[in-house]
Amino acid sequence: MASYETVLAALRDLATRLEDGARLPTVRDLMKRFKVSQATVQQAFAELRREGLLVSQVGRGTYLRKAADGGLHADVTPPSALSSLLMLSSIRMNERCVLVQNQIVAAMTGEGTRVVQMSWHDPDHLMQILQSVPRFDAAILQSHYDSVPIRLLDLLKQKTRAVVVDGHSLWGMDIDHIGTDWEDALDLALAELTALGHRRIGLVTIDSPAQPIVATRRAFARLENWRGTGLDPFPPIVMPGIANPTQLVAEGLADTLSPLICEDGGLPFTALLTLGISDGPGIGQALARLGLDGPAGPSIFVLGHHDVSSEHFGTYAIAGSSHVEAAAALLQAIRDRIRSPLAPPRVTFLACAATPRPSIRPLPSPGAPRTRIRSV
Repeated sequence: MASYETVLAALRDLATRLEDGARLPTVRDLMKRFKVSQATVQQAFAELRREGLLVSQVGRGTYLRKAADGGLHADVTPPSALSSLLMLSSIRMNERCVLVQNQIVAAMTGEGTRVVQMSWHDPDHLMQILQSVPRFDAAILQSHYDSVPIRLLDLLKQKTRAVVVDGHSLWGMDIDHIGTDWEDALDLALAELTALGHRRIGLVTIDSPAQPIVATRRAFARLENWRGTGLDPFPPIVMPGIANPTQLVAEGLADTLSPLICEDGGLPFTALLTLGISDGPGIGQALARLGLDGPAGPSIFVLGHHDVSSEHFGTYAIAGSSHVEAAAALLQAIRDRIRSPLAPPRVTFLACAATPRPSIRPLPSPGAPRTRIRSV
């Protein structure tokens, strides 16, 4: 069932597209369309009438009243304007999530928008708090590795005019969300590694059921002879007990890789991809513990966010998306949703790029051509 804010936003959107004097849908039509009560529709009409945007004639209906220049009256807020924004994230958010929030807060406060940031550990407790807070124009929910109850999303829809999810973990939900296409990032990394002569390549990920992590593992496992390169992927490796990217990985990664060490002291692959690991220094510490941090060790390529320093530490090659572009995409999704509340939910994939670094080294290769890749 739609809320008062949804009906009001839809009427504002309609007002921007209709000519002065156009007749608006009846109360009964709007009740049927949005599945709301008569009181809800009348409340929305009353607000627009108070702003001078509507005029009602007994027995004839309700009509749009625009300014002389054809625009909305000066006291009508533009449909996409935000006066308040709620940002929600798990208490386990990584540096990338923090940087996205900082970008959005800077942009919104610069426009005079009031921003409230909340982190949760227990979603039920969060919902109790949200029940008592005022309404917001919009909400951004950062969800990458944590389960989100459907009832929380429903509550946010009731409390706001627009809800956008940062992350692709909520596939199939009736909600806008943005995120990274990790299979695109995987392609970029493989293009660089195979151009350097690597064919036996491994992938290690955190132990998360999040859809992007699982989907990338499955995609990697199917990449035998990728693009005719003769790629021979090692079966995907999962770090037991490391469930989210904020956990330090030095010990867990070392323990995971240790049983794979061959008789010659090396690993059964010449290059290793990582996904879901935000602890760049921890990767190096794990390799050092195993004596694999020098030329004898594998080339390392991180699948992550190329403008988040804690992930690559200025040392590791990295392929993935940008936190700056993520922040911009989230704000655009909010404005689009407020402007067109009845539009179908939209999924936005962030562009990926690759940044090679000395962590990847060439192998002797029989004339393998070097593949050109996007870089930043």
